[in-house]
Amino acid sequence: MSDISIVLADVEKFLKNFEGDLFHAVLTDPPYNLDSISKRFGKSNSKPSGFGKDGAFNRVSKGFMGKAWDTDIAFRKEFWELVSSVMYPGAFGLSFMGSRTYHRAATALEDAGFIIHPIIGWVQSQGFPKPTRLDTQIDRAAGATRKVVGKVKNPGSTSPRIAMHDGWQVAPDVTEPATELARTWEGYRYGLQALKPAMEPIIMFQKPYEGKPFECITETGAGALNIAGTKFPAGREFAINRFTDGMKPFGHGAGHSYTQDIENMLYPANFIIDDNTGEPYINYFYQAKANTKERNFGLEEKNTHPTIKPITLTEYLAKLLLPPVAYSPRRIFVPFSGTGSEVIGCLLAEWDFILGVELEQESYDMSLKRVGYWSHEK
Repeated sequence: MSDISIVLADVEKFLKNFEGDLFHAVLTDPPYNLDSISKRFGKSNSKPSGFGKDGAFNRVSKGFMGKAWDTDIAFRKEFWELVSSVMYPGAFGLSFMGSRTYHRAATALEDAGFIIHPIIGWVQSQGFPKPTRLDTQIDRAAGATRKVVGKVKNPGSTSPRIAMHDGWQVAPDVTEPATELARTWEGYRYGLQALKPAMEPIIMFQKPYEGKPFECITETGAGALNIAGTKFPAGREFAINRFTDGMKPFGHGAGHSYTQDIENMLYPANFIIDDNTGEPYINYFYQAKANTKERNFGLEEKNTHPTIKPITLTEYLAKLLLPPVAYSPRRIFVPFSGTGSEVIGCLLAEWDFILGVELEQESYDMSLKRVGYWSHEK
C-alpha cells in the first residue's frame, strides 16, 4: 500500500525547508502561464495596476480561465534548482506543459542543470480551435451586412449545430462575404489557436548522473526508465530479429547470425494518442482526456479544475518512472498536485511513497477526497 502525503503549501517555500529523503522521480503538471504578460499586467509602459472598480485587481491576480495559480513559476530556473535539490542523481522527471509555452519551461529546466530528453507528445482529438475569421472582421469594419445562407451543421449530420446563448438554444448562422476584400480572404483565420489544439507536450528531464551511469543507477534505483512495465498489447504477433554478435549499422547486417523472438507487446514511444485518432496509429498507446465521470469520482461537488489529466495516462507515466521493487521505498515527488490526478496515477503504479504539494485550498480538499476514493478502489 502506498504511503501518500499531500501538503497544502507554496511549493517553493516547502522545498526550501524540505529535510526528507531524496526522490527517485518527479511527475508534475505545473501552471502553463497561457495568458500573456500584457493581458495580465498591462504593457511594459502602463501605469501600475491597482485595486478598485475598474477590474485592475482581477487582471493582475488571474491567469488562464481566471485562475490565480496560472503563473510563470515553471519558467524560472530557481524553481527547478529547488526541485533538483530533492532528487537523486540520475533521477527522471516528467512535466506536462502548454504547447505554446513548453519551450520556456524546457529552457528553465536546462538552465537549472537538467538534461532534456525528447518530449512525449500526448495527442488527443478533443481540443477546440478558437480562430478569428478574417472575412467577417473585414465586413464588420466596412459596416457591410452579410447575407445569411444557412445554419452551422453538426459534423456528419444534416441537423443544425445547437449552442447555448443567454439561456436559449440557437443554431449559429452561416453567412457569406459582403465585400470584395472579404471574399478574397474567405476561409482564412488568425489568432493564437487557429489550428485545432491536438497535441500536448510532456517534457522529459533528468538530473545528471554522478559517475558512471550504471553505477549511479544501481546505487540508488534512480536514473532508468521502466520500459518492460510500460509495454502494451499489440493485438497481433510480430517477429523481432537480434544479431548475436552485437548491433550492426543499417545495411551492414547481411551474413551475420541472429535470433528471432515472437512478440505481442509494443515498445513504449514518445507519442500517446486517444482512441478517436484513428487506425493508422494503432502501434501507439491510446489515452483520451478525462471524462466528467472520472473527474468527479469520490466528490460530492463538481470538479471544475480546467487542466485535469486522465488517470490512465498519469498511471502510465508514473509506471514509466518506477524503479525496481528492490529499491523500495520508491519515492516520487508531485509538485502542483492539483486535484490529485498525478498522485492517483502514482498510487495505481504502486509507488511506495508519494508526496504532493498544492497551493490552492479548493484543489487540495478535492485531492484528498479523490485520492481517498481511488485508494479504496485499488
